[in-house]
Amino acid sequence: MIGIIVVGVLVFMVVGYMRSSLSAGGAGGTRGLGGALGSLSGTAQAVSVQLLLAEGDEVKKALQRVAENGDPDTNEGLARMLQEAALVALRHPERWVYGNVERAQGAPNSADSQVGAWATEARSAFTEQTTSNYQNKDLKTGFAHQDDYKYKGDAGDMYLAVTIAVAAHALGNLPPAGVTNAAEARAALQTISSVNASDLIRAEVVWSPDSPGEFLSEDEAIMKYPKLTKL
Repeated sequence: MIGIIVVGVLVFMVVGYMRSSLSAGGAGGTRGLGGALGSLSGTAQAVSVQLLLAEGDEVKKALQRVAENGDPDTNEGLARMLQEAALVALRHPERWVYGNVERAQGAPNSADSQVGAWATEARSAFTEQTTSNYQNKDLKTGFAHQDDYKYKGDAGDMYLAVTIAVAAHALGNLPPAGVTNAAEARAALQTISSVNASDLIRAEVVWSPDSPGEFLSEDEAIMKYPKLTKL
């Protein structure tokens, strides 16, 4: 098909950029905000902020509301969902215990793929997905929540993992790369919260666990998210 006509190639690539998802799971939940249509030329940036928060059922509920009420089928709706998810994390810095910030730069399709890889890595820590909201051009469609998931953890578990990743043609004032600390995580989240809809290529928001009162133990969290450093 690639060899038939150039227009066919371009159409396929444009469709490839129309990706978005919002998801959360049990035994480690997932939420993802997916991509938007962007130019195929020039360069792009990607950034991922991963946080381990102490408890925070209110954070879960806020992210679930973003998933349930957002519209990932337009650039504007998707950018709004991404901004709201970043603001949820920014409102609870007192709960941040561990974190990791990663960056990438290159062609738009490379930035898109990097965000997908970060999201896949975050989702690989989960055994079951309980909440999802995907752009209607992806494999899954619409908001859904699994109500029959049963919490199987221990009372002493206390951590919630949240990953927010985005690829865009412009990402404002990203902090310089270095060892992740709270100031770097805050600056990266502030940059994510101000991404313009017209610049957005792809976004993913993933968290775990998703069920009320369910959290990860410190040992489990460190094992599942080995790149995290103490904030």
